Amino acid sequence: MNPYKVDYSKFKGSKKITDQRDLLKLRLMAQLKEVMAGMETQEILSITGLDKSDLSRLRVSSFERFSIDRLIKIFDQLGFQANFSVTKK
Repeated sequence: MNPYKVDYSKFKGSKKITDQRDLLKLRLMAQLKEVMAGMETQEILSITGLDKSDLSRLRVSSFERFSIDRLIKIFDQLGFQANFSVTKK
């Protein structure tokens, strides 16, 4: 059923993310979403000092504006720590 007569065949497919840094950022963002799920918006903003726009970007996984360091800093501000393991390729 297509009530708006949209031609879906014209849509481009999503690009596959292969960069290891971007994949790490996405994993961190997914964990941040879980941490922030039980918190109110104002509580998150007051603890972290984030702008509303940055919080919105975190919630929709717009990872381009965030560095790995900044994501880890947000974890720290919320009272969590990140643990990593490094393996040889």
